[in-house]
Amino acid sequence: MERLFIKKRMPSAFRAIISPLIEILRKGYMFGCYKLLPMQDKRVVFSSFYGRFYSDNPKAISEQLHLMDPSYEIVWLFIDPDSKKEVVPDYVTSIKHDAMRSIRMLATSKFWIDNFNKPRYTYKGKDHVYIQTWHGDRGFKKILHDSPFYTKNYRLIETDLFDLLVTGSVFAERVCRTAFKYQGAFSQSGCPRNDRLLTKPSDLIEKTKAAIGLKTDNVLMYAPTLRREASDNQTKQQIQNLDLETILETLEELYQEPWVCLVRAHSGVAGLSGIRYRNKIIDVSAYEDMNELLLVTSLLITDYSSCAGDFALLNRPIFLYQPDREEYMEKDRDFYFDIDSSPYMVAKNQHEMIELILGCTPEKAAENCRQILDFYETYETGQASERIVEYIRSFDGKRE
Repeated sequence: MERLFIKKRMPSAFRAIISPLIEILRKGYMFGCYKLLPMQDKRVVFSSFYGRFYSDNPKAISEQLHLMDPSYEIVWLFIDPDSKKEVVPDYVTSIKHDAMRSIRMLATSKFWIDNFNKPRYTYKGKDHVYIQTWHGDRGFKKILHDSPFYTKNYRLIETDLFDLLVTGSVFAERVCRTAFKYQGAFSQSGCPRNDRLLTKPSDLIEKTKAAIGLKTDNVLMYAPTLRREASDNQTKQQIQNLDLETILETLEELYQEPWVCLVRAHSGVAGLSGIRYRNKIIDVSAYEDMNELLLVTSLLITDYSSCAGDFALLNRPIFLYQPDREEYMEKDRDFYFDIDSSPYMVAKNQHEMIELILGCTPEKAAENCRQILDFYETYETGQASERIVEYIRSFDGKRE
């Protein structure tokens, strides 16, 4: 019977018929479990990027919850639980996403914490508490109901399910009001994943450097967001006219010290093409947690990724490389703001990127980061994880 609830590749015509039936069965099963089985008031079920990673805001909350109150049962849903054995702590119960057991676990667990959309079959009862920690607090790209790629009759179940939406800026609140059509409460204490960017724990820095083999503190990271075509086709994403080797040489000449470059492709594509990986250029696309990489990064180059808004907390240089902005807006996403009117430093070709790097002093970078954080009306506290744990524990002994 377990096989009934597992997604399989099937012809599109057959899938169009069978998928709605499977969804109805899943929802019915979840409803039945909720009504017939006892609710576990001290169990929290986490998911990050639809079960692909142990990462982001859910990871930060999960670890803080265990630190503050180990009596809570912590469950994580993964597409492939076996692949996470090396990265998930021993106190975590790992379960296959979308399997019957995971549906039963959600139905009988008091708390859900996610950074992505829940499956459409999800049934939320009055005893559940759903904390949404959306992964792009200070993003460029229009999402969900705001995106032109979604039709007017697009149905988003989250609109009616959230009990609390975790945010780190006034900008994010405005976005979530329209993108999710959400009218509920915000945490207003920051993004839990960003606590470490403010506290900069030395043990985590050393652990991350060791995991990716870093021998220097001078680290450039190039982290472009996905392009829809590459994502839809699950192919490598082409990099346009960016010579990372020349940029590394420029940095080494400028600072008179060795540099390395970390390259991180978006998880939605099969990698990046047009980059020669060698000793000084390291592919870290498979690394589980983006914020740990940001923590060891000295200079960030991205394009339209929300990681730029997080990286500003470190007061280090941020450059946007956007040779394809018009094409991107036409084929992929429109933006929430005019980038040219924002504080971001933007290059549209290799020459402009080199000029930005040569002209950016540490003082200018720090001032630019302050302007970026002000632009978003950021209110990161460094204690966001603790605040969410306190919210969870406030339900202890209560029954809805």
